Amino acid sequence: MPRSVKNLYAEGYYTGTAAFSYQDERRAERYHNFVHQARLRTIRKFITGPAATKLKFLDIGCAFGAFVRAAAQHGEAYGLDISNYAVKDGNRISHALASPAQLFAGDLSHLPADKKAKKIFTSGTFSAITLIEVAEHLRAPRIDLAKAFSLLKPGGVLVIQTANFAGLQAVRSGAAYHYYLPGHLVYYTAWGLKELLHNIGFTDFFEFTPTDFPLTAKWRKAWGDVKKISDLKRFWNMSLYHWKSRLSFRGRPLTSSYVLYARK
Repeated sequence: MPRSVKNLYAEGYYTGTAAFSYQDERRAERYHNFVHQARLRTIRKFITGPAATKLKFLDIGCAFGAFVRAAAQHGEAYGLDISNYAVKDGNRISHALASPAQLFAGDLSHLPADKKAKKIFTSGTFSAITLIEVAEHLRAPRIDLAKAFSLLKPGGVLVIQTANFAGLQAVRSGAAYHYYLPGHLVYYTAWGLKELLHNIGFTDFFEFTPTDFPLTAKWRKAWGDVKKISDLKRFWNMSLYHWKSRLSFRGRPLTSSYVLYARK
């Protein structure tokens, strides 16, 4: 474990100048929004009971807040990230777009403590909490996911997208699997993740492979990266992977892409 996880997410992580970096979505947010809105349509279908009234969203590891701004079109929306750089620039973007989305510096173990934030991050108030490619970054997942449980209203959903290490893609790749990265501290199997969440108190589980949104949303997002004719090849590769992810062999999915919805 690194002594300071926060040091991994300085400016270089977001601008691609660090060895361990992130895809900067700021210039392509309009294309990423196709996936965000498709995912939000799915999320809304699974929110029930008290959580379905006065929708309130929280995105953990929100980076510059593109998903938070998309969610703000459906209800109250907030983001949380340990990177001061990402939060500051994300709020600047939200202000420029006149979006009500608000981002805060912190994480589930260290929620913002100012008076305004305390009113927002109160127990039993969120309809949906999302961790998209974030669960593997958690230093203490049991503690953090238990906090997410406490923040949700009854009928609210926790959405986790991460790699399923029981999938054949991970099993066959072994130590060469691309998911082994400096900032990835914890790895899950689908069974192990569900067992962890069940022990915390979640009851209903809904699984998606490879994603909780349709392939057409992926195509529309990928169009923003097309610069030359040869780039169109990725649409075939993307489609093949998507369809392959629906198949399994001897009880194991062929790929390791995985999304889990857990309802309180």
